[in-house]
Amino acid sequence: MDTYTASALKLQKTLLTLRQTRDRLRAAGNVEEADELALRIARVEETLAQMPSALQSLTLQ
Repeated sequence: MDTYTASALKLQKTLLTLRQTRDRLRAAGNVEEADELALRIARVEETLAQMPSALQSLTLQ
């Protein structure tokens, strides 16, 4: 596995962990903190979506 694919997989795992944390915060009643985390997640996802297709990894969803 090349470094690029390994990094993409780590990023995908990190995003999953952040989404799970956001959901736990929301379930615990920390809505404001969950909303703030949701905005940060959305910014990362938006940045990834704007990358040229040649740079997008097949592992990123």
